[in-house]
Amino acid sequence: MTNNTLEQYKLVIAYDFGTTYSGASYAFTQVTPEVFDVQKWPHKSGHYYPKTPTLSLYKKNSPDMLMDWGHGAKKMMQKPQVDKEYVLLANFKLNLDAKLKRPALPNGMTAVTAVADYLQALHEHVLDDMTRGFAKNYHPDTFRYCLTVPAMWSDQAKNSMRQAAVRAGLVKPNDPPDRLLLISEPEAAALYCEKMCDQVNLLTSDRLMICDAGGGTVDLIVFEVDGPSKLKEITKGMGESCGSMFLDENFSILLQSKLGRQANNLPNAAVRNMIDQFVDIIKPEFDGLDDQYLNLPASVQLDQLCDPSSDCVDEGTLVLRASELKEKVFDPVVEKVISLMESQFQQIPDGRLSCIFLVGGFGSSNYLFQRVQQVFSNRVNQILCPPRAAMAIVRGAVHFGLNPRMITSRVSRRTYGINAGLPFDPELDPLSSRIVRPDGSVRCPTRFLVFVKKNDKLPVDHCIHEEMFIYYGTLQATDIMLYATENDTVPRYYNEPGVHQVAAISVPIPTLPGVAHGERISYSVRMYFGMTEIRVEADFGTGELYEVHCDFDAINRYDDDDDYYNSRRISIENR
Repeated sequence: MTNNTLEQYKLVIAYDFGTTYSGASYAFTQVTPEVFDVQKWPHKSGHYYPKTPTLSLYKKNSPDMLMDWGHGAKKMMQKPQVDKEYVLLANFKLNLDAKLKRPALPNGMTAVTAVADYLQALHEHVLDDMTRGFAKNYHPDTFRYCLTVPAMWSDQAKNSMRQAAVRAGLVKPNDPPDRLLLISEPEAAALYCEKMCDQVNLLTSDRLMICDAGGGTVDLIVFEVDGPSKLKEITKGMGESCGSMFLDENFSILLQSKLGRQANNLPNAAVRNMIDQFVDIIKPEFDGLDDQYLNLPASVQLDQLCDPSSDCVDEGTLVLRASELKEKVFDPVVEKVISLMESQFQQIPDGRLSCIFLVGGFGSSNYLFQRVQQVFSNRVNQILCPPRAAMAIVRGAVHFGLNPRMITSRVSRRTYGINAGLPFDPELDPLSSRIVRPDGSVRCPTRFLVFVKKNDKLPVDHCIHEEMFIYYGTLQATDIMLYATENDTVPRYYNEPGVHQVAAISVPIPTLPGVAHGERISYSVRMYFGMTEIRVEADFGTGELYEVHCDFDAINRYDDDDDYYNSRRISIENR
């Protein structure tokens, strides 16, 4: 990104759309950057937390009627009998990633619609909040946006997030692609932590592991300091669904066991009140040593709780022993995080690691910090939970929006390639795949042409260039299928097990004066893999680069029409 590119934007706004909480920060581009956090949220309760709940409230059977969001939705659900008229959406961010196989959302809503509705409400509030200050001097069209996404998300999930952002009105469909940037959550956290390298004495070639522990996912990544304000990724980042929402689920199960038979008969508002006490008070402060106390609603019958001979109830307060909370609530989740960190540590060349940063809402957990210290203190110089850990991701995303070149390289998490007609090898390829082209060349049309291999280290400007061929006048557009696999071996054919289509790339064929119908012509396909999203360009030598549309939903169309698929597959060749 050149300085001229940044100059057209007056403000960078970042959104950390989280599973359980969401936040926003921003900075002006024309002055020495100072990052401001949005801290005023509608219906915000008294306790300090700079984010708002990722909750949406809808009328039952009316998926197009968002009644409230964030703290307002949470407050509304505390009213009696509200469940009869409204439905509360929570954790719906996870539905963007099809690999998690989450239950369908109520009201028949799609994940993209649910995310778009929430983002629109969040966005409108942020704009209203900012325009009360200096931001009122700038037109919203001069704002750049940066959205954070989990490192473990597929290309399709990232594309769905971009669709939701467009539908929410952050940007217009025809805006320049760089007006809306995506960055992985641990990368954003790393950029925030990089600003503290001087404070923690991290020098060039020192390495830092970012453990971004949020509500739904825990993402890990290791960077090496590559000079002032420069980081390069040295391991393949990884992530898993083991965030703090699973603590909430474990606590809910424990609470049901404490409540006994009355658990299913209590008002929903009473149960939510007890879970909220865990979420807002017990979970952040738990250290594994001190017992915790839960205020019971009046609707709870004390004589039906626990063992009557035990001391679990004291004047309407439920006593939760630290040992039981560790065993049944915290340890099952924290041990998964520790195991994930161990796996990431094993990827580090020569095992040299200078610092671990714990960030995210779950990352600021006292108990998680203690457990990480126990396991890694003898292998790492420093283990830190930086100030504003819950805001590390969104503040880092602002820095990325100001300077996308802070990250100099990335490691590919998959092997990417296309379906191309490569030369037929009679010793390796099945005879049934042998095709003779009109020009006499013998090809195998099911071959996998590798663009990027898994674990390849890619500079952010990394470009793969391939010369392709078509027969002019036979098609208005030519389609290239982009495939990916997480297998460790490189496939020979596009249809091998574990190879999945991730995009159908439609390349428009321009009018070329002087070219005869049916004449074979070449064109260049360039794919850029170093950024968070894949970018594709096509060049027919006319002096104009053609925008390429990546359709992540096209796979079903081609599966339903094999003849249509084959006609295009045969017309695409690799030299």
